[in-house]
Amino acid sequence: MLLSVRNLAIDYASPRGRVRAVDGISFDVPAGKVVGVVGESGCGKTTAVRALTRVMPAAASFAGGEILFEGRDIVTLPRREMRALQWRDIAYVPQSAMNALDPVWKVGRQIEEVLRKRGGMGRRAARARAGDLFEMVGLERKRLDEYPHQFSGGMRQRVSIALALALDPRLIIADEPVTALDVVIQRQVLDTFARLQAELGLSVILVTHDISVVAYVCDYVVVMYAGQVVEAGPVGEVLRRPGHPYTIGLYNAFPELAGDDRLLAPIDGAPPDLADPPSGCRFRARCPFAVSACRHPQPDVAIGEGHRALCHRAPEAAALRAEAARALTPAAAGVS
Repeated sequence: MLLSVRNLAIDYASPRGRVRAVDGISFDVPAGKVVGVVGESGCGKTTAVRALTRVMPAAASFAGGEILFEGRDIVTLPRREMRALQWRDIAYVPQSAMNALDPVWKVGRQIEEVLRKRGGMGRRAARARAGDLFEMVGLERKRLDEYPHQFSGGMRQRVSIALALALDPRLIIADEPVTALDVVIQRQVLDTFARLQAELGLSVILVTHDISVVAYVCDYVVVMYAGQVVEAGPVGEVLRRPGHPYTIGLYNAFPELAGDDRLLAPIDGAPPDLADPPSGCRFRARCPFAVSACRHPQPDVAIGEGHRALCHRAPEAAALRAEAARALTPAAAGVS
């Protein structure tokens, strides 16, 4: 296993005291696979994946668990060894490409700096490699001498991907890489990601709030809610047979990238305040299938091969899915 996260907990210091933003999550990233981490804003996705590079806000701190990259625990790794992993073994693509690019430097120079300072290349070799990377992500070499503001949003995202690929990392973490793009450009960028992943044998963690993006490019999915992993498993298995009501709700709330004429249903309410989380299931107040047992700690239920859900009612998941589907029919929605 390339990466294994075990019982990871992360706290934030706040005026109200310590807030457990990530609460004992576990998941794996197999070599050469794409793992989607999905959930609403504020569920802990970005906090969790930033911890994998140990680049966190000053207010954040590890509160427990392990992050094992090829057997080495990133949490306790000496700073010099961790720095050697960054870029060379683990690279990060942030939510906004403008956050990854210096607006006053030509984009080619930014890639060349990484290649020279972290990769030990000479000036000429770095320039040639930067051009190769541009072509790899579908950009013309001649645009290396342009500034970030001269590129469209989708092109800037491609530059960010090229920057992440500079030193041939084994793991790329892409944090909401297509959120700010329109749906056509989203698909183009995701197709670029999928092509590069297949050609280069990359392992990828793709963070998103859109479960249709996970369905489009990922092999495995990790569903997060209120700092916890509530469901995880192979994408086909989880999306065909979701075992947690939150996963069912996410699927019913998003259209497919390829187009879909089914009715959509938002998830009512908002995630709980993690400074004072509820007992039992944290999704209980928003769940249409909640029962009295949901006030107690929920069990981790095995549903299928490698597929688990944190829910008292996971054994009844087929019936819950059927009930949710009936609510989405035109008759149920009052559509003629």
